[in-house]
Amino acid sequence: MTYSFDHYTIRSAALAICLMPALVFAQQQGAGAEVPVQIPAQAPAAAQATTVPVAQGQPAAGAEGTDPAAVIIVTGVTTATTKKNATFSINTLGAEEIQRLAPMSTADLLANFPGIYSEGSSAGEASNNITVRGLPVTGGFRFAPQLIDGLPAYEEPEAPFMNNDVFVRDDLMTESVELVKGGPGGILYSNGLGATVNHVTRTGGEQLAGGYKIEYADYGFWRHDAFVSGPLGRNLTGAVGGFYRRSDGVRDTGYTADGGGQVRGNLVYTSDDRKTTLRADALYINDRTAFFQNLPISVPRFTSSGTPANPTVINQDSIQPLGIDFEHGTTASPYNRRFDMIGEYGKRTVDQADGIHPDFRMFTLSGSHELDGGWKLSAGLRHTTGSNGFNAVFTGNDTATATNFLNARFQNDVISPAHGAALGCNLANAKLVGFFNVPAGNACGAFANISRDDFVRKYAKATGVAARYLNDGSAVPASANLNFMIPFIADVEASSTSLDLKVQKSFQLQGLHELTFGVYKSRYDYTPNFQQALLVTDVAERSRPVDLYAVDAQGRQVGPSLTQGGAILPGWGGFVSDIQGNGNAAYLLDHWNALGNRLKIDAGVRWQNLKADVTRRDRNVITDLTPAGTVIGSTQDTTADNEVSLPGEAHRLQRNFHDLGWSLGGNYSFSKAFAVYGLASSSFRLPSLQDLNDLATASDTIVNGRKVDIDAVERIRQYEMGLRYLTRGFGASVAVFYNRFSPRSAVNIYKDIESGQCATQGGITQINSCPDVAQLYKRGIENVGTEVELSWRPAAVDGLELKGNFVLQNPKVDGANYTITQEDKDPVGVITGYHYVQVSEDGRRPRRLPKVMFNFMPSFDLKPLTDIPVSVYAQYQRYGTRYSEASDNNVTLFPSYYIVNAGAQYQASERWRAHLHVSNLTDQVSFTEGDPLFSDLLSPDGTRNRGVARPLFGRTIRFSMTYMF
Repeated sequence: MTYSFDHYTIRSAALAICLMPALVFAQQQGAGAEVPVQIPAQAPAAAQATTVPVAQGQPAAGAEGTDPAAVIIVTGVTTATTKKNATFSINTLGAEEIQRLAPMSTADLLANFPGIYSEGSSAGEASNNITVRGLPVTGGFRFAPQLIDGLPAYEEPEAPFMNNDVFVRDDLMTESVELVKGGPGGILYSNGLGATVNHVTRTGGEQLAGGYKIEYADYGFWRHDAFVSGPLGRNLTGAVGGFYRRSDGVRDTGYTADGGGQVRGNLVYTSDDRKTTLRADALYINDRTAFFQNLPISVPRFTSSGTPANPTVINQDSIQPLGIDFEHGTTASPYNRRFDMIGEYGKRTVDQADGIHPDFRMFTLSGSHELDGGWKLSAGLRHTTGSNGFNAVFTGNDTATATNFLNARFQNDVISPAHGAALGCNLANAKLVGFFNVPAGNACGAFANISRDDFVRKYAKATGVAARYLNDGSAVPASANLNFMIPFIADVEASSTSLDLKVQKSFQLQGLHELTFGVYKSRYDYTPNFQQALLVTDVAERSRPVDLYAVDAQGRQVGPSLTQGGAILPGWGGFVSDIQGNGNAAYLLDHWNALGNRLKIDAGVRWQNLKADVTRRDRNVITDLTPAGTVIGSTQDTTADNEVSLPGEAHRLQRNFHDLGWSLGGNYSFSKAFAVYGLASSSFRLPSLQDLNDLATASDTIVNGRKVDIDAVERIRQYEMGLRYLTRGFGASVAVFYNRFSPRSAVNIYKDIESGQCATQGGITQINSCPDVAQLYKRGIENVGTEVELSWRPAAVDGLELKGNFVLQNPKVDGANYTITQEDKDPVGVITGYHYVQVSEDGRRPRRLPKVMFNFMPSFDLKPLTDIPVSVYAQYQRYGTRYSEASDNNVTLFPSYYIVNAGAQYQASERWRAHLHVSNLTDQVSFTEGDPLFSDLLSPDGTRNRGVARPLFGRTIRFSMTYMF
């Protein structure tokens, strides 16, 4: 019998909720073994996919005063395990640490985990980018899915215009954040190719507890966080909380840039015998955050493009802004906040203040039940539904003086299209009839084969292009700088349902085995509507849109305006898509305690498939939407609406994808404090929403009448060894890893010039007669590195703690080898033959990946020595140089940079605490990303080169008061 997904989900969920087990968490102690950690019965045994409650009062990750060796982890495991005993790389941050770090965003928080390169919050509070252990930079969170209590917030972490960090926000309801890199993360979770991040939520305990925090920052930022939790009855507990904030924006937009928040809560039922646990969670987020993009920059003049051997190296001190302050400036302003777009819907007004706008509801049911004979059942069901708006304006790389910019518009947007229309005898073209005189008789004959210069000399009415500010109609001075701005406007409707069912069996066989078999079902829908535009604005602290119009020698307007409301293209490119993904997975993981509980082994395997159904319509039908009744080419007309991109033909993709992964890891404890571990794993990544939407796997490649099989699955092979020494006074975790990433296949097609099928003429090979050769290659990445976490509380200085982490890695492109054919020519340019050229990118460092990352955070609690309840801290983060791209042309190396943060906490009483935090204390100016620099792109004054890059935020000061009970 065939069931629909809805029937499957409902019936499976009903079964799961009726048969949910409470997992047993006690570790078995063997003779001579270390003393096992006693884990509260309410702690989660398998938070990887089943949201069971986190007991209040258990050792939280990173909590001060706890034994680091006893910190419990719930991610990447099927039975609760201490951090020291994990068979894989695991990093944790507890609620206290998170509060002290004061992260602006999810990406800001993740920057504190070794192996993660986060481009900070340079884009704002949402839609930032991170990378994991040298994996390639793509859309943000492709290789790092974000979980909330063990289930994905949304099944697909890389969705265009909807990164996972859009609706995963931490607040006072967050108990801890755990990060697993590789290993069982790829067995227990979907898309766990690189890292899996689990945001663990507070649940109610046996006592009433709660907290409230109010926070202010010096950029007009106010935020309120609160939670309350506790018992609601004999067997029932609850927790509810969230945040709300408003902000003028860390960059000065001139309007309310950020506003909104989230509320979430849970109810947990635990039976008297603690064998049954049921939990219900709900979350609602409705928030708006500004999205900040690259700013125009200038660098000292260079005359030749960078090469791999001699890249263009940017000196940090030599970079200068072009009209907009790096620390707090932005292209957004009250003047360009609203603009009109045109499409199949007619006309609409876009408001940049909507920014990144998630409006989502998330509902979760989970629980567990313990049966006799060591059998346990557990389940988790999550449904996420809502919408996301993406309103962002990207910066063009066209900054020039008004004189040069307008001259370029006259040549490219007036003369060129009109000359083309004249040569094609398109006498109704608005730019031809508006800007040039058309002969009354035999115009086509007069225009036939006319040169550009003769066309302008004989028929031009316009002599140039002028600009007026949109807000007041005043003329743009020649000394002002103008540039293009590119709005990306997307509306996304999305939903995701995930269901995880597990059965566990405990048994003795040369030690204790916890064998887990799970099945996973997911379904997601994703419907984006994306459209671009092209605006013209000045480059200043309060950027203003300008309107362009052609003028005659006396400065009078000639013909239609070139813009409409500052938009030279009010509806330009984009797509409309409808995507459904339907997936199934099965996994098996054995957690084995042996040798008197000293040896732990995790061995697992996962199979997963994805059935994708995609319909995409590109906005590629160029349409003239001039309103009826408008006189074409008159001064009341505009050419902005003559080339509007409307959705065209629908393209379809229907395919199934699947793969198999495995993981094997072990941990051996030499003592209560010291353990070593090793891991080998092979993980995979089925095509992402980005891949599906790009139709990257839609059509078959046919060469010489035969289909070329292209692998659409990404894979990573990972090997890791490490040690952990964890005591209250000193802690060290050291990992050495090797990754080999294999992306989706690429196909290179070249001509076999040595084939006997090639025809010749005059002794010269006729290359088009030669057969094609299909050459498959993969532009993979090979990376070897080490990650070190250290903490030290010297006994001689009570209250002092020194902690930090650093990463050394060497990612290199691997497997990007292919062949091309190149012409041989004589001195006068005549083709004399062909030869092969072998192209290789191997050994190049991938774009935007540093080799060195360093994070040092000392703190000093003054109370033990002075009895003053104040602790002070600082943080120094440093990142090495990064390439803008990994191509052979225009190779640009962006400089290393550092950030210094500092702060102080004052414990006014047992319940009240004040916190002062300063970000970027030294007001460091640097850039997290940027475009390659081109030798022929000059700054407006012609003395330097120009480009665009995304700078760090300048110094900000934040103050908060927290009350906890």
